[in-house]
Amino acid sequence: MHCLSNAFERRWAAIFFALYGLIMLPLPWYYNESYLPGPLGVPMFLWGWIGHGFAVLVAIALFARQCLARPEYQSLDSEGGEA
Repeated sequence: MHCLSNAFERRWAAIFFALYGLIMLPLPWYYNESYLPGPLGVPMFLWGWIGHGFAVLVAIALFARQCLARPEYQSLDSEGGEA
């Protein structure tokens, strides 16, 4: 199965590709050659990376929760043997 096989896979592939594409852009909150102070004097790009990392972790958690609710993932326990 590949990422374009159904609507669920396409939607999540688009979300993760968008998150990847966003982090690759040289935006000032991800990349800066000069010191741009943010809250508490911490460079702004660090806040951008922290926020983006949190967004990626939330997306992964939502993806995992939605995957485990799908019927094709529920049948794996009954088919396999003991590991």
